[in-house]
This record gives sequence, C-alpha cells and structure tokens, in this order.
Amino acid sequence: QVLLSSAMAPKQGKGQVRRGSATASAKAAATAPVAAGKRKAAGAAPPAKRVAPAPDAQRVLLGAGTPALPGGCGALPLHDGGQLPVLGFGTYKLKDNECEAAVVAALRAGYRLIDTASIYDNEPAVAQALRNSGVPRSEVVLETKLWRSKHGYESTLKEARLSMKRLGVDYLDLYMVHWPGCKTGWPLKRGTTAPKDWTPEMRVTGTWRAMEDLYLSGKARAIGVCNYSIRHLQEILQNCRVKPHVVQVEIHPRLCQTDLRQFCRKHSIQVQAFSSLGQGLAGLIEDPTICRVASAVSKTPAQVLLRWAVQHGMAILPRSTKPERVLENGQVGRVVLSAKQMQDIDELDEGRRVTWQQKDPDEEE
Repeated sequence: QVLLSSAMAPKQGKGQVRRGSATASAKAAATAPVAAGKRKAAGAAPPAKRVAPAPDAQRVLLGAGTPALPGGCGALPLHDGGQLPVLGFGTYKLKDNECEAAVVAALRAGYRLIDTASIYDNEPAVAQALRNSGVPRSEVVLETKLWRSKHGYESTLKEARLSMKRLGVDYLDLYMVHWPGCKTGWPLKRGTTAPKDWTPEMRVTGTWRAMEDLYLSGKARAIGVCNYSIRHLQEILQNCRVKPHVVQVEIHPRLCQTDLRQFCRKHSIQVQAFSSLGQGLAGLIEDPTICRVASAVSKTPAQVLLRWAVQHGMAILPRSTKPERVLENGQVGRVVLSAKQMQDIDELDEGRRVTWQQKDPDEEE
C-alpha cells in the first residue's frame, strides 16, 4: 500500500480493467444490491447512490516490501487490484514522544504501513513522526480506525475528517471500523450506550454506508473492519456496494480463527492479524513448541510467531519501542517454516483470546 500514481502503475494488457479504479472496484466488490425501501434505523445514511471516484482515487496501492529490510514480506492483493503490505507497524499503547520515536525508527528501518486509531490518542504523534522521518507521505500507508462510540453515517464521515486532520493528510490509505458494537460501560451510565441511538442495523445502514462513500470519493483508498465475526461480515456482504478490503482480528497460535480466515479467503477479503505474539498472556514466547521450532530455524520465538502468520497468508502488525526489535521483526520474510513445523504450531490452538478482556466479538448483536 505504498502509494504510487496511476502513471507509475504497471502497464496493463489489452482489455484489462484498470487497477486501482474505485469505479471498477465498486462494481466488482458489490455482492448484492442494497435492500429496497426506506431505512428507518437511527443513524442510517441517505438513500444510496453511486459516487464517481475522485481523481486522487485513481491510484495503485502497492506494498512492495521494505527496501531497507532485506527480509521484507511483500504484499497481499486487494479485491479491487490494490495491495496491502504484509509487514506493518502497530502503535497500540504508544503515546506522545515514545510513539513518535518508535514510528520514526520503523519508517527509517523501511516499514511503510503504520497502524493507529482514534482511540489510541496518538494520531498527532504519528503525523509528527512522518514529518520527522524524511519519508515522503506518498510512500507511507496510514491506517486508522473509527471508534465504536461513533457508529452512524454522519458520525463516521466526521470522524474520518478528524482523523485526517490529526494525521495531517487529505486522504486515508486504509480506514477501519474498530468494533462491531457500540460503546457501553465506563464512563457511561449503566444501561446507556454511545451512540445513544444505537441499533445493530446501524453497522450497515449508517456506518458501512459512510465507509463506502469515503472509499468511492477517494478519501479512503481502502476500507475494512476490525474484530468482526463471520456473521457480522455476512451482514455487510448481503447489503453492500463495496465489500471490505481488509479485516483486522486477533490471531495467534492460541487463537487460529481458521473458519474466519477461510471465509475471508472465499470472499477475497485480506486478513491482518494483531497480537501475533499473544501479548505475553498466552505464554507463546516460552511455549516449548515455539522454542523448538525457533531453535531449528535459528530464529527467535517472536520471529517464528510472526512468520507463522505470514506463511498462513496474513498481514502482521508487530510493535516495539526498541530499534533492534523493530529490525528483528522486519526480518520475518527471511524465515521459512516447514509444513510439519506449521502443523505443530497450528495444534497449539485453544480458541483462547487475550485481547478485549477475552470477549468474543460475535457476542455483539
């Protein structure tokens, strides 16, 4: 997803659809017409209409690996002809100067996808890091997310504008819905939600409709969802004009999510894994199987865990504030696991979640 102008795109053969065309992607990606009739759900969008892509949307999203990292992992194809870099840099829990320094180190090391979110409260730090890194904006994929308290059509459009302002950009490379449900619990009063008019239908009639319009207008080069279950994805696919390009979910050997990955493969939706190392709670770094495989391939347990995800066809988002770890994580393209090693790691699956207080997103109505 490093952005190159369409003039720099590879030449296409006679009769081929132009890669990166939002118009072509809308036609190819739409899986079903929007349901007829008036939508009464609160937070719903105006009646759906086709939007001509802005000139800026005529781009090829290219993730060609990381030039400063000989172990760069390349890219995964998106359903509209774009590509998603396999290797990205996560910024969850990184704040202010620490976030800025870590992102600068990652960019200078060759990373070209930076993952953030409005709720992380570090978009300005990411913006400053980009300015300080010396890496052109056109070479960096910025990925951010809509928080769950902001579901709804107008709210989604507004939040996208605010994220762009905080990031100092006029378009987002990948905009994601952070969670399928609304905000509940602290600091809200018991029994209340944010947004106040939340209904499950709002996911599609409001939020996803706005995501589609951001994509079709060129303000978001790709759109996706985080923490959505198969059921949630089916809701979108049955009612969308443009299906998600990417789904970001917790995946590691304790939570392989095989059914979800197979579903996404069937529908040409790329999977981006977070918490690939299990956040230390799943005991993966010290697991005897992981350590044995790491010893056999002369790599670290962290590299084995990252490579396991990559070899299963997923994109990854390792995070570290230590420059040596940033470089180490970037070398996963040089690691190769055998079929037997992959199978041994697969067998560690327990269906065990370590994020979102172990809540299964499918519990969201």
